[in-house]
Parts: sequence; structure tokens; C-alpha cells
Amino acid sequence: MTEKESKKELYSYLHSKKLEERKLNQIEEAKAKLTKITTVLDGLPKRKTR
Repeated sequence: MTEKESKKELYSYLHSKKLEERKLNQIEEAKAKLTKITTVLDGLPKRKTR
């Protein structure tokens, strides 16, 4: 493998790693929002059923 090929592979790896980190952050943000929404909804008064 040439130096140029090695650099290209390294940049590709770094790009993939950054993309992965962004996606994980998006997942964590979504989880936090869902937890907040669930907490708010759980605090609502319950409707009586017959």
C-alpha cells in the first residue's frame, strides 16, 4: 500500500468515525427528548374507564 493510499484510507476511517459519533449524539438527544415527553405524559391525570 502506498503512502497516498494509506492517507486516503485513514481519512475515510476518520470521516466514518465522525459520522458515527454524530449519529450516536443524535440517538442520545432523541432518547433524552423521549424520556422528557414520557415523563410529562405520565404526569397527566388518568381518565376513568367504565
